[in-house]
Amino acid sequence: MMEMTSNMTAGRLFLRRWADHWKKQIVMLRSVFDGIVLLYIGIPGLLLVGRVYYGLWREALPAWLLHLPFTVFPAYLLLVMYATGGLILFIEAADVLFLKQRREWIHAVMRRAALVSLPGHFAVIGAAVALAAPVLVRVHGLETGEVFRIFAVACGIKAVHLFLQNLIQIMRTGWRCVLYRSAAFILLGAGFVSWLVMEGGRVHAFASAAVLAACVLLTVLLAEIRFRLRGRFEAEVREEERQRTVLTGLLLAGTMDRPPAVRTRPWLFRRGGRLLRSNRPEAVIAESIVKAFFRGPEWRLYAQFVLYGAAAVWFPAYPVNLIVFAALLLLFAYWLNGHRQAFFAKGLMPLLPLPEGTEYRAAPLSLRLLLYPGTLLLTCVLGASLFHAWWGVIAGIPAGLLLTRAAASLSGLFTLGRRRHSGKG
Repeated sequence: MMEMTSNMTAGRLFLRRWADHWKKQIVMLRSVFDGIVLLYIGIPGLLLVGRVYYGLWREALPAWLLHLPFTVFPAYLLLVMYATGGLILFIEAADVLFLKQRREWIHAVMRRAALVSLPGHFAVIGAAVALAAPVLVRVHGLETGEVFRIFAVACGIKAVHLFLQNLIQIMRTGWRCVLYRSAAFILLGAGFVSWLVMEGGRVHAFASAAVLAACVLLTVLLAEIRFRLRGRFEAEVREEERQRTVLTGLLLAGTMDRPPAVRTRPWLFRRGGRLLRSNRPEAVIAESIVKAFFRGPEWRLYAQFVLYGAAAVWFPAYPVNLIVFAALLLLFAYWLNGHRQAFFAKGLMPLLPLPEGTEYRAAPLSLRLLLYPGTLLLTCVLGASLFHAWWGVIAGIPAGLLLTRAAASLSGLFTLGRRRHSGKG
C-alpha cells in the first residue's frame, strides 16, 4: 500500500519497497539454507573453483576444450540470458488508488526499479563471460577488448529482452503469450548469434558499437512504451507478483510434491516379466523391490543422480574425478539401501510367511539390481575420462560389475548387523 505521508517522496517510496523486497528474499533463503552449513561448504567450494579457474588460464587445457567450437559460446550466453529472470518494477495492487493523483510517482518508482534491476542481470552475464574467457582467449584467440565487446552486446540484448518480455507478459495471455515470448527470444538470439558468426571469430569495435547502439535505442523505446502503458494495471500487478515469487517457487519446488498422476500402467516393467531365474523367496522379494522402485516416482531421481554424477566424474581432472566417483558410489549405495529398508518396513511385509533370514539374503541381490544401470554408466564415463579413449568405456564395464557386487555384499553385512542389534535390544 502506498504510504501517503507529508515527507514521503517517490525516491523514498522506491527505497522502502526495494528494501522490503530483499528482506523477504533473505528471509526465504534463511528458512531453506543454514548459514553455517553454507559457510563450511561455500569456502572450500570457492577455493576449488578458484583453483580450477586459475588452471584454465595458466595450465594446459583439456582436449575437449581445445576442440570446442566457437558457436557453443553464444548458445551458452543465450541460455544464461534466458535463465536470469525478468524485470521487477515494484508495482503494488494498492497503487491503483493513486493513479490519477500520483501518476508521476508510479513512473518514478518504475524507472528507478529498472535502473536497479538491470545491473544485477548484467553482473550475471559478466560472470558467465568471465568463466568462458579462458577458452575464448586461449583457444579462439580473442583479445581482452573483444571479450568486453561481446559482454557489452550481450548486456544490450538482455536489456531489450527484459522490456520486451515484460510487455508481452502484460499485453498477451495464454498460448499467445508463450508464442510471442518464444518468438521474441528466438529473434533476439538469432540476431546475437548471426552477429558473432558474421564477425568470423573477430569482434570488431565498429560493428560492436553499432549493434550496442541499436540495442540501447530499442531498450529506451520499449522502456518508454512500458512506462506510459495504461489500462493494463491488473496484468501489470500479476506479472510483478510472478517475478517477485520466482525465487520462492524455485525453493519450494523441491519440498512440495505434485499430486500423483492417475496412470493405469507404469512406465517401466509394464508386463511384469521375471528379472531372475530363481524362484526362491529372496529372489522374488528382490524383484519386487526393484520393480517397486522403478515403477514409482523415484526413477526420476535415479536418472537425475546418474546424469549429474556422470558430469561430475567427466569434467574434473585426475585424481579429483576418482574421489568424486568414490563419493558418488557410496552415496548412491546408501540411498538405494535406504529404499530397500523402507520396503521391508512396510506394514504388509511382516504379514508374509517368509523364512528366517530372507531379508539378509535378499539385500545384496536387490541392491545389486538397483545399482547395475547407474554404476555401469558412471564407471564407463570414468574410464573414458581417465584414458581419453573409447576403450576406456569398455574397461569401465567389468569395473562397474565388480564395484556393484562389492557394494551389494556390504549391504548384506549391514542388514545382518542391524538385525543383531535389534535382537539384542
